[in-house]
Amino acid sequence: MDKQWFLDKLSEKSKSIRGLARHLDVDVSAVSRMFSGQRKMKLEEANSIAAFLGVPVSDVLIHAGVVIDREGTPPRIQLEAIIDEGGILNTIATPILLPASFLDAAKRYITLRGGDTIRAAQVRASFGPLSAIDDAIVLFSVSAGVDPAAIGSLSICLAPDGSRIVARIERARKTGEATIVGCDGVARDMLISGACPVLAIIP
Repeated sequence: MDKQWFLDKLSEKSKSIRGLARHLDVDVSAVSRMFSGQRKMKLEEANSIAAFLGVPVSDVLIHAGVVIDREGTPPRIQLEAIIDEGGILNTIATPILLPASFLDAAKRYITLRGGDTIRAAQVRASFGPLSAIDDAIVLFSVSAGVDPAAIGSLSICLAPDGSRIVARIERARKTGEATIVGCDGVARDMLISGACPVLAIIP
């Protein structure tokens, strides 16, 4: 997050953080935390901030630390894996670019994560607990190591052998030992080398 850029733009327009907070309908402290990188900027907020500052949305996204493509828009989401009945992610040989309309529908679920790429996997389960959300798209964003937000949440867990599974992490140690609850509801101990929380499940 390039805090100084936002402060400079506010100054250039003779506007204040308090005025921006009123425009976004949030507390001043929420804007301050966002500019300090302690609170993530939502996509809809990026649009509102751009309108308030009178700048292109692409400028706001760039200075918020979001990857932008050559057309100046956030990169579209690629479907990169299939989630089977057991919650195992099977990587697709050739990722499928999801239509732009999907990103529009997903905006209310996605929070901007400085520079991270939003990833997607599709549930394909004809039986078992996941069959209730068959065909749903699971959005996540890979981070290095175990994201603290993954503890206690439904997450994508990475095993040392590179395999990935959807599970809730009950606890995780710095040594990589973790207790997870799989889609079958069974708690088990396993080694994980990384984990990121599921951002959204879109039917």
